[in-house]
Amino acid sequence: MLIALIAATLLAFLAGQTLPRVFAAAPAFWAHVPLALGVMTLITAAMQHFAPVLTRGRSPGPWIARLPGLMFLAGTLAVAVFAGGPGYAWLSVAAGLALAVGLAMLAWMVNLGRRTLGTPHPGLHWYVAAMGCLALGLFAALLLPFFPQWHGPLRAFHLHINLYGFVGLTAVGTLQVLMPTAAGQADPDAASRLRQDLKWALAGSLLLAGGQASGLPLLAWLGALGWGWTLLRLLTAWWRRHRKRILAWHGAEPLLAVATLGFAAALTAHLGGWVEGGPLALFLPGFLMPLVSGAAGQLAPVWVGTGRPALRHAQDRARLTRWNGLRALLFLAAILLPLLGYRCAGMPALTALAWFGIVFGFWLYRDTD
Repeated sequence: MLIALIAATLLAFLAGQTLPRVFAAAPAFWAHVPLALGVMTLITAAMQHFAPVLTRGRSPGPWIARLPGLMFLAGTLAVAVFAGGPGYAWLSVAAGLALAVGLAMLAWMVNLGRRTLGTPHPGLHWYVAAMGCLALGLFAALLLPFFPQWHGPLRAFHLHINLYGFVGLTAVGTLQVLMPTAAGQADPDAASRLRQDLKWALAGSLLLAGGQASGLPLLAWLGALGWGWTLLRLLTAWWRRHRKRILAWHGAEPLLAVATLGFAAALTAHLGGWVEGGPLALFLPGFLMPLVSGAAGQLAPVWVGTGRPALRHAQDRARLTRWNGLRALLFLAAILLPLLGYRCAGMPALTALAWFGIVFGFWLYRDTD
């Protein structure tokens, strides 16, 4: 399922960035294609893979394993609503279904943590906090059809708590472990950073979303400071330990580092009003696209070839991550160009994403042939 969801997310990114130039539709439709159909479902499935590893627990049972499919169904319904299909009231049905899935995932992960022999890895707490943020965002979306007079604040809270809370907490919590794994260099401080920085990142997400919803920019900037401290500590540690691998031409590390820079740039540029197009203008091409590409190159060989020799995994990983340094430069251009006032920033990101998508597709076809 994870491999299929990675492929679907890559296609959703490409569609969401290219098709609006061809087919006219509401901005909310094109935003929900990559986020509701791709990212929300992919993160749900990825958590089901990582949470048992972090707790040394069992894999999800058959009922829990169906939750990503239900999340995809909820995303499909939301996209259909914004495409002009079912009435707007059906948005509450889509949000309610996704909320039920999120609460079930939340309960499952908490239960895994309680059953752990010893203390669970602190990364689990980031996943629990992220899913809690998703639940808050979905509850706000559920209320939208019933309280049209609060549409602006509810929509702002829904958008920002999902981007910087759900997606941000999941991504940064995973990156703390994924980067040392990709670099082949242990980070003895990663666990302590995860324990110490969750409160800053979570408070930052809540303050940022609350500030945007209430029209209090000072509150949003305080939230950005919480995230800024977390990202500064993370990037500083990476630069000390993994600098050579981050600056290499090959491997997952360049894309993972650029994605983290993109997250910081998207947050700051949006709050400062330095980029047109709202929070997604940099969030998608500067953060999510390099993040999914980098993580897929590192993790897909293990997910496809479970039980294969480690040498085979390394060979497949080398094929997928070859020339990631050049892709990282293209994604970096997609971050910098909008900040300099250029409107062609989407092209470098789409070029890098399409390039990786072609490599990924050929590798998957040959691997499963």
